[in-house]
Amino acid sequence: MIRIPTLITLFLLLVSCSGAKNVHNVVIIGGGLMGSSAGWELSKSGEKVLLIEQQDKTYTFGSSLGEARISRSLGEQGDIFSFLQQVSVAQTVELIDYLNETENAQNHSMDDIYRTSPVTYIRHKSQQDDVNRLLAEQSDPYEYAPDSSTAKALFGMQIPDSLMIIREYKKYTGTLNPNLLISKLHKAMNYAGSEVWYNEKVISLTRKNALYEIQIENTQTGQSKTILSRKIVMAAGPYNGQVTKSIAPYFNELITPKRLFLSFLKINPRVYNSFSSEQQQRLQESYPVAEYSSEIYYSMVENYDTNGHPILKVGGHFLRTEIDDLDSVWAKALTQDEIEWSKTNTIRYLNMLDLPVDIEELEFVQGYSCVYSLTDSEVPYVTHIVNENNEIDKNIVLVGGMSGIGAKGSLAYGLIASNLLLNKDDPSIMYQKTKAALGVERLEKDINAFNH
Repeated sequence: MIRIPTLITLFLLLVSCSGAKNVHNVVIIGGGLMGSSAGWELSKSGEKVLLIEQQDKTYTFGSSLGEARISRSLGEQGDIFSFLQQVSVAQTVELIDYLNETENAQNHSMDDIYRTSPVTYIRHKSQQDDVNRLLAEQSDPYEYAPDSSTAKALFGMQIPDSLMIIREYKKYTGTLNPNLLISKLHKAMNYAGSEVWYNEKVISLTRKNALYEIQIENTQTGQSKTILSRKIVMAAGPYNGQVTKSIAPYFNELITPKRLFLSFLKINPRVYNSFSSEQQQRLQESYPVAEYSSEIYYSMVENYDTNGHPILKVGGHFLRTEIDDLDSVWAKALTQDEIEWSKTNTIRYLNMLDLPVDIEELEFVQGYSCVYSLTDSEVPYVTHIVNENNEIDKNIVLVGGMSGIGAKGSLAYGLIASNLLLNKDDPSIMYQKTKAALGVERLEKDINAFNH
């Protein structure tokens, strides 16, 4: 028979190892846009959250780096990505209101996050059926140039007859600033009683009975520690597969990181200063732009230099290459071919805008290696995981596989993740359609397809 003092000793040992003060209720792994959005949505619902981010407050790499991502709403009827953008805008309004109310001031504005401007879409005549579906019963305001003469009349653009132009006009479409949005999300989380740990990298995540064990290493000191949590949100971008390998190893196969390059260019100051005010305005109103070619060329104004000249960010959605080492890929320099691709496509677009710029007058400012996390369908996951017993684990949600389309809907992804973890729901048709497209039933089908 076990003596009562022995039982008490065992009980105290258990409490000391996993007592309430040592067990977090919700831990979010990854403090980029997705993790920060989920953290705020959970905090807003009254949860005390711990957000773990391997970088400092100032981001130096990752998909959330920078000052501009395209924010667009235009989509076909029932398009989930349009829905995600619109929900994210509404959630951002709530975030701004909360910060201003908490600080009893008007220190925060939607204009901090969104730079509203027209969004230009370049489509090819071979995509006419896609364009017809896009514009059918379209509720977002737009203008459409189906031919070169209309493009000239509407936008002052010189385009070949093989192209069509659509331009979207809606409040909070244009670009959003991920750096500022993350900063505000973290501030709101802190006000709501949650924590953010910077410079902490998650090394492993394992299941320990009813809890998750998380091993962490400080990126500055190298010191390690282990914490426990009842619930988890995985939002580590391309690192999701590595971190979940012991509890959901299939994500290493279902989500594949690929490198992309981004170029930052500017027009030679002498040339830009020679533009008329009408030409400068035409340039600014013609960004961001996306051309739906085989590569999907996209570009936007990242920021303005000290002289007020635009810095153009340029990339290709499908120009993806393999990654040898995820930790070092961010520092990989652009090749000369990648720089030339960026310049050539930018000059082609500037010429469509009837702006007198030669390729020699386009200056390369810097380059950046980015990483997309890709699913086979290019549709992200916001889902509970399926554990080793083929059961749905409702205490963990993974947000990943964003494929370069996450920023504009970031707070909506965070809202869905929060609702899943808290067992909340929204009965609206579009919410249910979106949740199904991103969620666990789809994950189960993907796992089954992979296994067979």
